[in-house]
Parts: sequence; C-alpha cells; structure tokens
Amino acid sequence: MDHTSDLPGLSGFYLIGLLAAAAGLIIIFLINTATPLEYVISRIQFVHQLSSTEWARYIGFRLSVFCLTITASLLPFLLVLHRVLAPVDACLAHFKAGLTPGPDTFSLARRRIINLPFIMGPVVVISWTLAPILLLLLSHHLGRIDSAAAITFALRSLMMGVVSAAVIFFGMESHARRTLVPLFFPQGELYRTPKTARLPIYSRIRAFYRIGSLLPLANVVLTLFILYWQVNPDTVDAKTYGQGVLIFSLVVFLLFLLASGYISRVVAKSISTPMADIMTALKAVRDGNLDARVKVISNDEVGILGAATNTMIKSLKEKQVMREAFGRHVTPDIRDEIIAGNIPLDGEYKDVTVLFSDLRDFTAMSETADPKDMVRCLNRYFTEMDQAVQAQGGLIFQFLGDGIYAVFGAPVPCSDHAQRAFDAALEMNRRLERLNREFGPHNQPPLAQGIGLHSGRVVAANMGSAHRRSYLLVGDTVNLASRLQELTKQLDARMILSRETAQQLTHRAPLDDFQSDDLRVRGRQSPTAIHYLPRQASPAGV
Repeated sequence: MDHTSDLPGLSGFYLIGLLAAAAGLIIIFLINTATPLEYVISRIQFVHQLSSTEWARYIGFRLSVFCLTITASLLPFLLVLHRVLAPVDACLAHFKAGLTPGPDTFSLARRRIINLPFIMGPVVVISWTLAPILLLLLSHHLGRIDSAAAITFALRSLMMGVVSAAVIFFGMESHARRTLVPLFFPQGELYRTPKTARLPIYSRIRAFYRIGSLLPLANVVLTLFILYWQVNPDTVDAKTYGQGVLIFSLVVFLLFLLASGYISRVVAKSISTPMADIMTALKAVRDGNLDARVKVISNDEVGILGAATNTMIKSLKEKQVMREAFGRHVTPDIRDEIIAGNIPLDGEYKDVTVLFSDLRDFTAMSETADPKDMVRCLNRYFTEMDQAVQAQGGLIFQFLGDGIYAVFGAPVPCSDHAQRAFDAALEMNRRLERLNREFGPHNQPPLAQGIGLHSGRVVAANMGSAHRRSYLLVGDTVNLASRLQELTKQLDARMILSRETAQQLTHRAPLDDFQSDDLRVRGRQSPTAIHYLPRQASPAGV
C-alpha cells in the first residue's frame, strides 16, 4: 500500500453492533412499558409509592439487572466478532507495515469479509434469545414476574433479536462494502470467492418485508392475545382497556417505523447504488468511453451483473484496440467485415491481384547514410505507399525490409481487383515522384522502385502455428507477382504486369506507355507474356 493512512479500521463494525444492541434495548423497554399488562401497571404503581430512598435502591437494582443483561447479550457477540475479524485485522496490519500478507491469510480474510453479516446475524438472534429468556425464567421462578408478562417479554426479546440481527446484517454489509471490499477485492468478482454465503435480491426483499411488516403485526397480535388471556372485564372498563391498547399500538408503530425505515434505506441502497453504478458505466460506454468500470461490491445478482458488465466493457476495449491496430493495415470496410465474422478465414479460393514492390539500391544507400535518417525516410515512403494501396481497397500483408507485399480482392472480394491494383501502382509511382521532389532540397538521393503485378487464383486462409496465425495467400499467383517485381531490375522498369492482369483492365489508356514482351521468368519453364513500363517513360499523371 502506498498510503497507509487511508487504510480502513475495524472499529465501525463494533460500533454498529453496540448501537444496534442499545437501540434494541431501548425499543424493548419502551414497548414493554407501554403494554397495559397487569405486571407493568403494578410496577408503575409500585414505583410511584416508593420514597426517594426506596426509589433509588429499586432503580439501582434494576440498572444492575439491565447491565447484567447487556453484558450477557453483548459479550458473546463481541467475542465472536473479534474472532471473525482476526484475519482481516492481520492483513490490515501487514498493509500498514508495507508488507504483503500471506496468501492463506489474505484468502481467509476475503471470505470473512463476505461471510461477516451471515455469521453475526445468527449470533445476535441467539444472544437476544438466550440471555433475556434465561433471566425472565429465573425472575418468574423467583416470583418476581407473572407468567403472562414473562411469555410476552420473552417473545418480544426474540422478535427484537431478529430486528437487531437485520440491522447488524445490513449495517455491517453496507460498512464492509464501503471500506473493506474495495481494498480486498480491487478487481471485483466477489462471486468467485469460494466458501462464501450469498443473499439473493429476492430473499433480501422478502426479509425486509417480514421484518418491517410481519414482526410489528405479530407483536401487536401477541400483545392482544396476552391481554385477552389476562385482563378481567370486571376490573377494567372498556375505555381504559382501549386507551392502553391505543397507546401501545402507537408506540409499536413509531418504533418499528424508525427501525424498518433504517433497514429499508440500507436494503434499497444495497440494490440501487450498484445498479446506478452499472447504469453510469453503460451510459459512458454508450458515449464512447470504454475506460469506464463498474465498482463491484457484492456477490449477489447485482455483483455478478457488475462483473459481467466490466468483462463486456473490457472486451469492447480490446476489440476497439484491435480495430484501430487492424485499421492501420486495411481499409475500414475490410476491417469491419473481418471483425464482424462475415469473411471466412479457414481457407477459400479467391481471384485476386497480387502486388510486390521494392526500392532500388536502397541497401547500398543505407550503408553510408545515418540510420535515423533512413528510418524516417522509409517511414515516410511506406506512409505514402500505404495510402495509395488503401485508397484502392488493397490489403498490405507485410513491409518486407524496403519492399511491400499487398493484395487486391481479398479478404473482401471485388470483381475489379486488377484495375484497383493497377491504379494503386500508378499512384504509388506518382507519390514517389512527389517524395523525390520533396527530398531534393535536403540532398536526399532520389528513390526508385519496381512494382510487379499478377492476377490469378490463390488459397486465402488464416494460417500459422497454434500460438500465432496470419492471414496468408498461397499459390503460384503470389510467386509470379514476386518474380515480376524482381524482373523490373533486369529491364530497368518502373512496373511490370502480367498479361492476365492487363486483360482484366477496364481502363487501358495508361498501357499506351507500356511495352510488351514474352520473357522467361525465373522458376518457370515457358516464357511469360508481360507489359512493362521503362524507367525513362512516365505514365499519365506523374
């Protein structure tokens, strides 16, 4: 870690537990006090009859019992919480010291962070159930509380334990997502962590409904049942009875409104916040920003959706990079056809025109020139030639030292591939003439090139090893085009094209400057009919 001062602490988890316990005890006290049970009424009347000394002694005893109950309820919770957070605390200590925790400790800490709410929730329910129930049973056994009040208070303690467990569950989950998850899960994908629990959105919403709606109703029904069982109609008039029930109902309504309001806010944010983050990332992608990422903080469906969104954006980014890189070699329409999968790359016959070009005497020239000047010169030359080829829809396979290997009619087929290749070759010569005029004032020796063109059938396929493949052409058409380019040296020609290429030209006027001959080409038994442009001649437009 570069900024140890920014590391989160664990005190927030302890604080959430203490506040939930305190709030739960206050709610139980208020509900119990507002319940019109005979025990509650008699206790209130009893306190009003006490003197100041007796009142202080009575309150002191009650506070002692209250503190004992809190201690009995909170001690197991705090011990378990400390135990669960131990590996997390160990990792944070390593981070603060600038060290890397061991893989086992770090893996365990990641699991504990996800499982923390699922561990502490049941612990809270058990603590809120056992300690108060044991205390109430003891009080009933000693005759300090009647059975109706003991049953009522015990069941309310259980209900309040469920509410408190929900507050702690969602509170700790929310706190962990804000503080620990970004640190321990920088790449997201929490759902890939093994041995972790998960609360689906459906179960999350149902849990909130039961806690926020069913528990208050169950509390009211329980109280009414106990009152029906306990109250004597001969001693309590209807108005007093109704007033007591009304006050109790209002207290239950207000207290559970506050508790369920907090839980509903946390539950809603646990769903809406990551969904909003996903929507923000998708809007950024829609606007062309492929650097956007979703902050994945959960392992439920929303977390899986966020991780999938990041994977999708990453894939789009890689495709964009590939499109940009591939677009440097082919025209956009060819690039898009290949990426879209509309062009088979597993091997097919194609009728194409192959172009080879090579600079004359460039190797000897580079031996006496500054290497950096030669690189700049070559890059400028290749840029101009590349633009000439791409303008006619050609694909440059390779820059071969100071030469070029290109094809017209593959991978996207076109019927006028010969004419396109011929026009591209003419434009390459024109651009070279302009380059030489530009280089002249800088004492740069003039460049000369030879171009060979041949049309025929080839096999086009994506070929190579298991680890690296290239789109290649195989066939005699490629070999003959290369031989014609070599023949330009013997004839001192700018360009040579085979009769097969010349016969497919639709605009043959530039051929007026070309000469025809039948020459023997290296590697072939019979003479080859060619058209060539001597270096002294100049095609129209140069």
